[in-house]
Amino acid sequence: MEQQPVILTVVGDSAAGKTTLTAGVAAILGSERVVALRFDDYHRYSRAEREARGLTPLHPDCNHLELMEQHLGRLALGKPIAKPIYNHATGEVDATQQLEAAPFVLAEGLLGLATPRLRAPCHVRVFLDPPEALRERWKLHRDSTRRGYTLDQVRTEIVRRRPDAIEFIQPQRGWADIVVRFYPNPVAPQQQLNVRLVLRPRLTYPDFSTLIARQGDPPVLHLRVGRDEGRLTEILEIDGRLSSAQAATIEEVIWDELPGLHHLSPDQIGTYLHGNEPCHSHTLGLVQLLIASQLLRATLVV
Repeated sequence: MEQQPVILTVVGDSAAGKTTLTAGVAAILGSERVVALRFDDYHRYSRAEREARGLTPLHPDCNHLELMEQHLGRLALGKPIAKPIYNHATGEVDATQQLEAAPFVLAEGLLGLATPRLRAPCHVRVFLDPPEALRERWKLHRDSTRRGYTLDQVRTEIVRRRPDAIEFIQPQRGWADIVVRFYPNPVAPQQQLNVRLVLRPRLTYPDFSTLIARQGDPPVLHLRVGRDEGRLTEILEIDGRLSSAQAATIEEVIWDELPGLHHLSPDQIGTYLHGNEPCHSHTLGLVQLLIASQLLRATLVV
């Protein structure tokens, strides 16, 4: 029996890091085995029409949710689709793109977990939840350097979108298996970002207990049981100041739980762009690997 595609959906507000995260996951899985589905291409109205109607791209009425459901469902069955492409320069949906089936479907967008039919096919659901001040800083930088907006235009749009983010984006956090929160280290805020992962029990995670018990001082890996949105769950924190050797040790623990798949490890993970400048983060790379490992694990048990 032919194996059905394994599906990841990554959701978060604008500039939360969805594309950066999924790009690293794709690099681990192998680009030839991945199809990327961007739900933010499914806008129902152009930018001018949205403004005339008083809608933001975060509002469900502004998006073709039914078409998103249909296309994700077809890819889940291994069938091709012809999807729209939203042009950020013009604010118009002005083209279509043929997507062929692939072993892994990496979907990302503002509303990717908004309906039962979008959630149902997913093997792994991720919500990106950076502190709002950090996300706004990322959005200001991205939209002013890569999308042609002025800083004042971006600030105005952030304020305009805030009510819809609270009403429509944040509630999807409750449907995620993994909630990812990158945040500045309170002791050394100018250094690499820490990350806090809420690991909900629908998935099975690597056993870090031996590594945590043997790590040096100061420790960079912390695992505890706590409550998130009232639910008991595991919470994993990684200090952004960890060394390359410490990151490599954590990577080995993850790969050791995927027998026969270590050859997929790329030369480097955790790369991202700051403006147009390539940068690297160990914590980003470890999150990308942890998520990719969940997708690879699904291929071992499906």
